[in-house]
Amino acid sequence: MAPTTARDAVAAPKIETALTIILGVDYFQQVEESGEGNDGKILAFMLETRHKAFDWIVNQDPIQLEYNSPNLVQRFLLVLFYYQTTRHQRWKECNPPATPQGSAFCYEPDIVTGEATSTIWGDQWLSASHECQWAGVACETVQSKEMTVARLRIRWNQLNGPLPWEISQLPHLKRLHLHGNMLSGMLPPKLLSFSLESLRLGNNQLSGPIPAGWFEIRHDGTTIPSEVGMPPLKTLHLGNNSLTGSLPLDLFHLGSLGSLFVDQNDLTGTLPSEIGLLTHLQLIFLSHTGIGGTLPSEIGLATQLTEFRAAYSNMEGTLPEEMYTGLTDLIAFVGNDCNFSGTISPLLGRLTGLQWLGLANNNFDGTIPNEIESLTDLGRLEVNGNQFTGAVPVSVCQNLAYFTGDVAVVADCLPNPGTGVPTIECGDDCCTSCCDNTGVCLAN
Repeated sequence: MAPTTARDAVAAPKIETALTIILGVDYFQQVEESGEGNDGKILAFMLETRHKAFDWIVNQDPIQLEYNSPNLVQRFLLVLFYYQTTRHQRWKECNPPATPQGSAFCYEPDIVTGEATSTIWGDQWLSASHECQWAGVACETVQSKEMTVARLRIRWNQLNGPLPWEISQLPHLKRLHLHGNMLSGMLPPKLLSFSLESLRLGNNQLSGPIPAGWFEIRHDGTTIPSEVGMPPLKTLHLGNNSLTGSLPLDLFHLGSLGSLFVDQNDLTGTLPSEIGLLTHLQLIFLSHTGIGGTLPSEIGLATQLTEFRAAYSNMEGTLPEEMYTGLTDLIAFVGNDCNFSGTISPLLGRLTGLQWLGLANNNFDGTIPNEIESLTDLGRLEVNGNQFTGAVPVSVCQNLAYFTGDVAVVADCLPNPGTGVPTIECGDDCCTSCCDNTGVCLAN
């Protein structure tokens, strides 16, 4: 890059060298890793933002870092992050100040209204303050050295454009929370780093498959440098995007994964038996996806699971008995509007902490087992739209009498057209809604 100022002529070559040592020797000449294939416009945009970030560091940054400044790479990466996430428009809040030396507090946007709140979020981005003071950035001191970025949380702030993989070059980044924005394009194959514990990218416009390479380096001890010693990924939230393909098999080797949200995507495939390896998994959300197949019996090995949500998915078959015997901490099982079938095992009574059982609009048959009386915390039961017979056990109604909050018991207790007889009986003042065999439901 040709120098344009006196400082540029002296500092630029050294700064460029310092950056390319980390980012690659051809980093400022070509885009080699974007996840966008050969989309020329996006590749050109990404290369342009690299040059803009470099120019800002060399010529516009009031701090005027040198090539050997300990926070040079970190500051450059954050500047690049801003430029790449303003492809179509500026952020809603915390944009750069009007003058290079300017800096002011900015305020976090409200999740519901999008308007600025009274909560001080931090300094404006690309301002004269240290980058650790910029809004949404949290830093830690590592080994008594310079403050390094540990968390980047910028939610509901109109970030747009492709997600820059370079953010993974922040060596101590633990939490990357960018949900509720307008990030688009494919997930960068290089995005995950050894240090990342929590990745939240839900409610964006991301597309394409979940890169299998994200997880390949995490369960094979021969490929992870022993000196890294970083904690593995614990939270992966990708819900409400336009992701496609199946869940990578290696995802299920992340033994410390505690929370997996991939709901409201165009994902397909099945849940593999390897789900039993996720012994720390507590939450898994698969609703509104094309994920199908049967629920593997190995689900019972995920003994810390508290919520399983797969409503409006393509899951089918019977519920394995291992689910009842292994998932004793389960609080919510939501499988409405799927293709589940078979009977409900009396072992249901072992799930004593269950608060929500959603089985509506499937192909279940048989009776609702009396063992459900053991579920004294059950406040929501949805069994309509099946072939259940008999009655909703009286104990369900008796337990609900002790609830003070919202409760719901929905069953096929409305007289069916033609016969005038309901499919299932429900005691007086028990079911909050009754349905018939055509799907018509009325509140009681």
